[in-house]
This record gives sequence, C-alpha cells and structure tokens, in this order.
Amino acid sequence: MRIAKIKRPWNKEYGIRPKVAFYHSAEWRKLRKAFISSTSTLPDGRIVPNSICIQCYLQGRTVPVHTVDHIKRIRDGGESMDMANLQSLCITHHHRKSAAEGNEVIKSKRDV
Repeated sequence: MRIAKIKRPWNKEYGIRPKVAFYHSAEWRKLRKAFISSTSTLPDGRIVPNSICIQCYLQGRTVPVHTVDHIKRIRDGGESMDMANLQSLCITHHHRKSAAEGNEVIKSKRDV
C-alpha cells in the first residue's frame, strides 16, 4: 500500500505568497520610523502626530499606530518611498482598507 504525499501549506514548497522584500528593506524601515516620529497636517489645518491612527483621530479617539500604509497601493502606481503617500492606521482600519481594495480588484475582474 502506498501513501500519497500530503500537501502542507506551511512548508515553503507550497507557500501561498512570497515575502515582499521591500517591506523588509533597511530603506523602508528607516522611512517608516521617520514617518511615525513626524506629524501630518489635515486639510482643515490641524496638525496630527503620525504615531496615532488618522482614521481614529478623525472619529475623536487616539489609538496607537499599528501599520504605516500606502494611501495609493504600490501595485496601482503609488510611490513606495514618498511620505505624502503614507498614512498611519490601527489594525482595524488597515484591515478595512485592505478588504475594500481587495473587493475593488474582484469587482473589476468580474466586469472585464
């Protein structure tokens, strides 16, 4: 009796997504650290520290930053090392934004 090979998705051989080298680079880490220690100016003139989630701040809460996110995704033509293309988000708002972007991609593929 022969036993079939079991697929193990946690092995590198069956990896789902390769790691993106950009987010592990020294340049990105330096830019992220500099961004978090700086401030942003809202359209109404208020100055907000980048160490808190911008979406939570607009709702009247102060939640520490979890992710420095690109406003316009790199794969959609956004600049990867431009501070003007970055925003600080908590994990909840980052997941919401990522899910919304994923749904847009799925909808655009259906329409084609």
